[in-house]
Amino acid sequence: MFKQIFLIVLIFSFIPTITSAQSIKDVKSKFDEYILHAKLGEFTYQPDSTARLDTVSINKKTKKVYLFLGKQWEYKPVRREDVEDVYTQTRKFLGDKYAKYDFVFFVGKTDDKNQKKIAKKNKWPQTPKCKFADLVPNIYRYKHHFDHKRNTVHKHKGIPHVQKISKEKSPTKGLYNNHLAIWNSHGWYYEKSLNRWEWQRARLFQTVEDLLPTAFVLPYLVPMLENAGANVYLPRERDIQSKMLIVDNDGDRRGYTEKEGVFAGGKGFKYKEEYSEEKPFSIGTYRKVKSTKKENVVFEWQTEGEIKGEFGVYISYATLPISIDDAHYVIKHQKQETAYLVNQKIAGGTWVYLGTFKFDGSPEEGVYLSSKSKHKDKIITADAVRFGGGSGNIKRGNTTSGRPRFMEGARYHLQFSGAPTEVYAPKNEGNDYKDDYQSRGEWVNWLTGAPFAINPDVANSGLNVPIDLALALHTDSGVSDSDTTKGTLLIYSTTDMKKNTTFPNGQSRYTNRDLADIIQTQIVADLRVLHDSIWNRRELWDRRYSEAVYPNVPTILIELLSHQNFKDMRFALDPQFRFDVSRAIYKGIVKYLSYQENRPFVIQPLKPKEFAVTLQNQKAFLQWKVQLDSLEKTAVPSYYKLYTNKDNQGWDAGSIVYGNNLEVAIEKAHFYRFKIAAVNEGGESFTTEELSIADFGNKPALIVNGFDRIGAPSVIDTPSYKGFTTSDDGVADGVDISFTGNQYDYNPKSDWLDDDAPGHGASYADAETILIRGNTHDFTRVHGEAFYYLKQSFVSVSIEAIENGLIKLEDYEVVDVLFGEQKSTEPVQEGKGKVYSCFSSSFKKKLSVFLEQPSSKLFISGAYIGTDLFEKPNGLRKGRKHTDVLYAKKKLHFIGRTNYADKVGTVFSVNSNFKSLNNLSYANTIDTKLYRVEAPDALDPADKATKVIGRYTGNNKSIGIAYSDDENKIVALGFPFETITSEQKRIEFMEEVIVFFQSIN
Repeated sequence: MFKQIFLIVLIFSFIPTITSAQSIKDVKSKFDEYILHAKLGEFTYQPDSTARLDTVSINKKTKKVYLFLGKQWEYKPVRREDVEDVYTQTRKFLGDKYAKYDFVFFVGKTDDKNQKKIAKKNKWPQTPKCKFADLVPNIYRYKHHFDHKRNTVHKHKGIPHVQKISKEKSPTKGLYNNHLAIWNSHGWYYEKSLNRWEWQRARLFQTVEDLLPTAFVLPYLVPMLENAGANVYLPRERDIQSKMLIVDNDGDRRGYTEKEGVFAGGKGFKYKEEYSEEKPFSIGTYRKVKSTKKENVVFEWQTEGEIKGEFGVYISYATLPISIDDAHYVIKHQKQETAYLVNQKIAGGTWVYLGTFKFDGSPEEGVYLSSKSKHKDKIITADAVRFGGGSGNIKRGNTTSGRPRFMEGARYHLQFSGAPTEVYAPKNEGNDYKDDYQSRGEWVNWLTGAPFAINPDVANSGLNVPIDLALALHTDSGVSDSDTTKGTLLIYSTTDMKKNTTFPNGQSRYTNRDLADIIQTQIVADLRVLHDSIWNRRELWDRRYSEAVYPNVPTILIELLSHQNFKDMRFALDPQFRFDVSRAIYKGIVKYLSYQENRPFVIQPLKPKEFAVTLQNQKAFLQWKVQLDSLEKTAVPSYYKLYTNKDNQGWDAGSIVYGNNLEVAIEKAHFYRFKIAAVNEGGESFTTEELSIADFGNKPALIVNGFDRIGAPSVIDTPSYKGFTTSDDGVADGVDISFTGNQYDYNPKSDWLDDDAPGHGASYADAETILIRGNTHDFTRVHGEAFYYLKQSFVSVSIEAIENGLIKLEDYEVVDVLFGEQKSTEPVQEGKGKVYSCFSSSFKKKLSVFLEQPSSKLFISGAYIGTDLFEKPNGLRKGRKHTDVLYAKKKLHFIGRTNYADKVGTVFSVNSNFKSLNNLSYANTIDTKLYRVEAPDALDPADKATKVIGRYTGNNKSIGIAYSDDENKIVALGFPFETITSEQKRIEFMEEVIVFFQSIN
């Protein structure tokens, strides 16, 4: 009897457990059904395709169902409406049985000790990392749901590190007084096992990852951030100038001068041609002087005429307990001066970048430091000044890198910049590959100083720069199975090296996810509007990558696109894409930091458009129009800034202009150049194209800049043959620093074997130390210089100003239209991007009006002026009765014979009116200071009144024509005038054009 009773009790004691197990199984089954439907996009929130449910826990007492979601739920961005949708759909799928239950959604797993205690207390089957709702960034939450631990703990309210002295207001709604650490992928490094220097990634599709992100960061992202008021720091060299001059109080002291009152300091910088294990900032000395209230230049670092061209300028000094925060530096460059205030209380013992300036070789050019300060009897320190990035001089194995320093990895630049060994070689294992990626995070902590650095030796010797965030821009590998992009992946870490979830200042590391989500959202949204409507948004990864884990400030890694996927690379090689991506990242940073700091934000404007410089009342009359940003409503100019360069004496500091036009007094027979920027409380835009003017009292010629094209190379895209071709190199925006050489492997089935044999997309290395010239947006200067030498007045305008009726061609007798390498192009996705045609319908109409007036004189040059009228963008010829073909023949009097007319680069004259064409050469290689003309046009006469003026030496095809009737004349040239390699030849040819225009038939 007793045994029977015991058995009954035992059976009934198991019933709750069985019931509970059945309930859990039931919940899991129904939630799995919900996931299946959600993945198909049937609801508001669509989880990642790999998303799953790990387990379930049910507490009947508290009426709660705990759903433990897999880490895959972290991969997608989450918004508050997504959280609500998951909750709503779960309730529907679980039905009435759980109508009185509350649902709690957790995501992932963690080893965090505090979380483990909570899980144990609640008897949860696993320790969750966070709630699903925690994945929503603060910026997208309702105010009462904020996670205040993610916000900035103590905003830096001190003096910015470096400030340009200006009368303008600081961009207080931009990034003023923010300090940012940014880096651009990998770099050239020493591989000890092979005893050679090499890239860290493979050369693919005419570039390499070690350089490609640099082509985003240096020309676009960093200037945008600085234009918004930020101080930006890079662990790799930022100056692409391969030459370098160092002026120092140690060594031969050439160019260095100090005045009375200066006395010895401690250890500082000393230059050597090569360094091995030495620390450059520990083998020399620095100097000191007491601060004064009066202006008194006590230190001079003069170039003594040693440098010409554009050079980055770096200063160095020591930080002492009684250092000042307002050291007055002046840089003399050409005939201009630019002044800075430098806070010497921070960043002593390293290179401090001030700016990049053009030098003309004048001996007085250089850097000057005053003892003036608002703090009397404090200490000002002075050490070496560096001009230019230079070439690598850190010796590894038996040699230095042999490359410009900006191409090297961070490990070498950090050593050259005074970082401790614990920073540039954290593990001290002699493995430069590991050192390079591990050094970057610890460099951020070294910049920030105690208590942020991981290594205790570094924590006590940091630079005390208040870094607000760090960002790494990379590209990724991988090939898409379809004709789509691999897209953009963001990586962050919610734990540090010791798996703590907070920074040393107490701020939650979940702010890293906020930063990652905000920036990825901005990039993808912008790219889908501007370039690719289905740009792929990849995952948000919480991963323990060194570059994400090491930094003790908010940090993310951007894997922007796949450098191994052809579709991605078609975008990546387009300079406009690079600009748009960089602007998206900049906007994301502004929005994140403004929210963190609880302040409004304004995005800097886009540059003005329809710029024109003409003569009016013997003054230069400048006019332009605003370019609004359809993607950002705050990016509206408050005023403009005019930059002027007179007689090539350097660009001035700029003057404020309210309104869209002004008159500028100019002196006769002087050469003026102008450019305009738009400004608001968020910062300053990039500048317009450069326009020029000179007045000699005679009727001015009008130069029309029709060359605004920038773009990627031409492509071939078939199932069995894909890649970039040499038929059209594309056009760099200024200078391209990412080109390694032409592609040679076009087989999509060609597999990666090794970085030296990387398969499809493999490219040569013959050009990777050459800076590829492109559209420098200053060619009215080149044309204008020829007119100026001939004492011919001239004005200049953008072609937009003509097309939109701001300027009338018929107001001028002589018009010089420069088309450079302008040509009709096909964007990667139809309807996205600009089509850079030479002859828009509007311009053709305006030009026709001009050509029909008596005594019209037209000089037109460009590599595709025939091609654009006679061929479609796909290379097929237009029909004989096509309006463009008829326009060329009837209005311009030429026939576009071919668009690959020459490869030799030299021409000769066949017309006595143009004898200067003999022995004339144009730029047809990439290793010049001019952009390469890879596909010049051959232009033939269309009628008897038109004559050939010269021929290409290589094949006798016609380089251009001269048309003349009783009153009207045309000279058309099949290659750009500005690419004539000799200035003297340009002047001679322009003179012959003018004489021809003045001649009587």
